[in-house]
Amino acid sequence: HPGWECPKYLIIWGKDPLYSSPDGFFGHSIIDLMKRGSKLIVIDPRVTWLATRADYHLALRPGTDAAVGMGLLRVIIEEGLYDKEFVEKWCFGFDELAEACRPWTPEKVEEVSWVDADALVGAARAFATNAPSSGIWGVALDQSKQSTQAGQCFLSIMAICGYLDVPGGITITKPTSFIGKWRYEMSDTISPE
Repeated sequence: HPGWECPKYLIIWGKDPLYSSPDGFFGHSIIDLMKRGSKLIVIDPRVTWLATRADYHLALRPGTDAAVGMGLLRVIIEEGLYDKEFVEKWCFGFDELAEACRPWTPEKVEEVSWVDADALVGAARAFATNAPSSGIWGVALDQSKQSTQAGQCFLSIMAICGYLDVPGGITITKPTSFIGKWRYEMSDTISPE
């Protein structure tokens, strides 16, 4: 397909797709992407097969996903690694997001989540500076105490890096039949402009 591009990095967050193939997503596609050059950032307390092959394995304390997300966002924002043009054109509330992330230094994130501060910084830099990149999250984010905040962090990372609706990033498309088309019906109501 002419619009397809291999993501440079994949964040695999709280998901083990090789064993579960959830949501109509077949885990072997991760292996296919790895064979084509995609590198991994795995955020999971467990040492999974994918984590052993990741450039960065952020082995967080269970339930601290939102803290890790805020830390990743802080590094990307404070170091100016975000896609400034995309943020200016498409992101609302960026200044408020930057302010909310400011207290979440890599050291504070390490204290809360047990994720090594240097690994957090390295993962944030690698992800934000290798366009296009993409990611997936699993029920570890969906079912944690701060699940809404963790999901917002994930999507904010994708947005400020400019990885939304681009080849090799998070594409906006129709879902498989059982995922719930209600989440995507708005895509037919928004004009291309």
